[in-house]
Amino acid sequence: MRTFLLLIAFLIVIGIGLVYSGAIRTRSDGNGVVVETTDVRVGTETRNVEVPVVKTETRQVEVPSIGVANSQANKQ
Repeated sequence: MRTFLLLIAFLIVIGIGLVYSGAIRTRSDGNGVVVETTDVRVGTETRNVEVPVVKTETRQVEVPSIGVANSQANKQ
C-alpha cells in the first residue's frame, strides 16, 4: 500500500514539474479543463565540442629500483 501511495505521489510531483516547466499547459473552458502539450524532440545531433584528451608518450625518467649485491644470498 505504501508503494502504491509513493508511486501516486511521484507521478503528481512529475506532473507539477511538467506544468511548471511549460511542457504541459492547462486552461479551462466552459466544459472543463483542457490540457495542451508542446512537441518534444528526442534524438542526437552532431556538434563540435572541446573534449579533454589524455595522450601517452615515452619519456626516460628515474624510477626506484632494488638490487641485491650479496652473491651468497643466491646460493643454497
